[in-house]
Amino acid sequence: MPIFEFECIDCNNKFEKIAKVQEKICCPQCNSNNLKKLISTFGTMSNDSKCNWDDPNLPNKQEFQRNKF
Repeated sequence: MPIFEFECIDCNNKFEKIAKVQEKICCPQCNSNNLKKLISTFGTMSNDSKCNWDDPNLPNKQEFQRNKF
């Protein structure tokens, strides 16, 4: 199930909830269902020392770095 982030319009509480898409959500602080779904972001970390750059099925390190967004 995805994690959704909400802001309560009534009390301005921001919270996350693991929920089904159609599940009715209430604010844990004031119990209101007057909520705004927020756009959540996520981060990733990478340690290229864990990558096997000698693997012929992978692009080489220079090609990978050139194509990074």
